[in-house]
Amino acid sequence: MNPHDLLQQASEIIGERGADYGGIEDNFQLIADLASLRLGRDIHPFEVAIIMVCVKNARAFSSPTHIDSRLDAMNYEAFAAMFANDYANQKAATGANIGYKKRADLRPAKKEELKPTRRPELAVIDDKLSRFGSSEPPKFTGDSALLSE
Repeated sequence: MNPHDLLQQASEIIGERGADYGGIEDNFQLIADLASLRLGRDIHPFEVAIIMVCVKNARAFSSPTHIDSRLDAMNYEAFAAMFANDYANQKAATGANIGYKKRADLRPAKKEELKPTRRPELAVIDDKLSRFGSSEPPKFTGDSALLSE
């Protein structure tokens, strides 16, 4: 297969996926917004596209002849190119350095006290567990001393 055929196939996939998932910008912004919520920092659609290229490259290592991963990676590269100027402009406006940093050169993450994630109503169970002298739940064999007073 020649490069022109591959690029044509990749272009056709964009049209098919657009019909299924909506516009590229809206879809990648939604992914970036969801990732921002999950990771606790702003994620840009450009970063989403770069990560997706990495996903497809990793899959290509596992299945080198699976052409779909290659076609998807080409499209994600195109999307990254589409979002690159906006990403660079946003980073420049904040004074952020967007260059690559070696892991050894990164500052360690700020250590913060973890907030409790357990629901307050579980304190009753915690109290009952403390009666067993351990924070580990007991092994149950049918009768539950935990659930009865």
